[in-house]
Amino acid sequence: MTQQTPNSTNSEPEVFIPSSFMLILAGLGLIVALVVKLTQPEFGVVGWGGLGLAGLALLAWVLLDPAQAKAILTGRTAKYGGTTVVVTVVFIGALVAIYAIVKQQSWRLDLTQLDFFSLNDQNRAVIEGLAIDPNAPDIRILAFYGTAQAGQRDQDSVLFDDYVAASQGKISYEFVDPDKNLIEAQAYDIQRAGQLAVVPLDAAGEPDTENAERVDFVSQEELTNAIIRVAASGDFRAYFLVVQDGLGLTDTGAGGLSTLNDNLTQRLNWTSQEVSFFDLTGPDSAVNLNDPAADGVVLVVVGGSAPLPDNQLKTITDYLDAGGDMVLFASPSNADGSLNLATADNLSEYLWTHYGLLINNDVILDTTQAFSSGLEPVAQDFNQNHFITGILAGVDQPRMVFEVPHTIDIAPTLPDNVTVTELARTSAGSYDKTDMVALANGDFQQTEADATGPFVVLAAAENTATGSRIVVFSSMFAATNQYEDLRALNVFNADIALRSLAWATNFDQFITQVPQVTTQTRPEDTPIFVDQQTSWMINFIVIILLPFGVLGLGILVWWNNRERSF
Repeated sequence: MTQQTPNSTNSEPEVFIPSSFMLILAGLGLIVALVVKLTQPEFGVVGWGGLGLAGLALLAWVLLDPAQAKAILTGRTAKYGGTTVVVTVVFIGALVAIYAIVKQQSWRLDLTQLDFFSLNDQNRAVIEGLAIDPNAPDIRILAFYGTAQAGQRDQDSVLFDDYVAASQGKISYEFVDPDKNLIEAQAYDIQRAGQLAVVPLDAAGEPDTENAERVDFVSQEELTNAIIRVAASGDFRAYFLVVQDGLGLTDTGAGGLSTLNDNLTQRLNWTSQEVSFFDLTGPDSAVNLNDPAADGVVLVVVGGSAPLPDNQLKTITDYLDAGGDMVLFASPSNADGSLNLATADNLSEYLWTHYGLLINNDVILDTTQAFSSGLEPVAQDFNQNHFITGILAGVDQPRMVFEVPHTIDIAPTLPDNVTVTELARTSAGSYDKTDMVALANGDFQQTEADATGPFVVLAAAENTATGSRIVVFSSMFAATNQYEDLRALNVFNADIALRSLAWATNFDQFITQVPQVTTQTRPEDTPIFVDQQTSWMINFIVIILLPFGVLGLGILVWWNNRERSF
């Protein structure tokens, strides 16, 4: 009989889940954790979940295929891989030692083309000049960075350190979390995380919040220019005289002056204040129109439905005779025909005698070139060679609205040392009414007796001997808030009102003497534009194909060269 050999079967049960599947899961878990770490401000639940998945998958792999795990730890891979680990550890240790020495010696070398981490030559020269200026205040940079800007904070710290070193300690910096310090962020008008505030420090080392400058993003040129402006902001003051039926300096309504006030205090870092005649003449008053310590002082008179008493007017004229500056926004003529502050005999005589200007008791109407009614003539004829209205040069059809304005006369023969400049005029279709009672009764019809335009509605005068400067607006509403949002209609009331105060105080010359650094154009700064498809392809190659492709190749090489168990 032929002996039958029984069929042999493998006693080892087949694995339901391949061990390689566990390694794939572990890799995916590590990738998820890495993505969370690099893209999220906090390593949250998803990141820890990825790490947990990777750990459990590795443990399952060991349990499913212990022979393969043992081969990795004791076989050829461990032998040669261990040497690689030792070499890597030694190399990293050497790098740490070199870093410690370099940090201790404060050695720095910025290898970026755009000088992200250090001052370039232009900015360094400015900051080093500030360091030796005895009149420059100490300055602090407040960087309002939240948790999402942690990486940016580390990068910008290096640049801020260079500012501190170049200024010899005159500049310091501090990081502030805007979410945790909301009140402080609001004090510097911080609107989002990542913005900075450059603030001068007073003699006691406290921040001078009112004279701070906001910087919207970290740029050497923007930051250095803000530091320069803060260090050389000067002491400029605008005193708004409280008069009968005048306009409120902080009134946010359409007829208020809060926009002008904000532009003065926030854009130009001026000091503004409403004052009464008692403030100007009181023995213990802190207001001094002729304060020699100030870089510029201007008295602003907005409105006034009644004439000033002679003794009060003398306070103003004494100030002007001593070289003071004034900007006058004339109140409309009274409905009963009586004189107001701007048209009163005492002020009219002074302005005519000393500056060759006269504000008439009348009203200009214009039905051909008006804003919303004939009582709001629009001026489009400007002197574009003067600082106040020079901003309109090159603007297509610039406009100013003068609500219920007066005509302004200029003397044919000006006083000695006085120059007068016509800045704005109404159209040739405008006409002049002098019967206030008839106007109050609604009689706006033009007659042959009415004078016709163009009429001067804005003028500036300067006495070159005393240095006094005055600007006269024929309407007190020219500077009100209602015209701030009309720039889209080429209405420049707010800009002209602000520049009139700047010219009156010589602030225009002061600010032009402050040096500014300019952005240096380099070939590498030229932007590169790509279409959407090209952008998608670049992102796919850089973010997905290259890193995961290399990872995949590494896994494939390891898999093909692993020790197999038999």
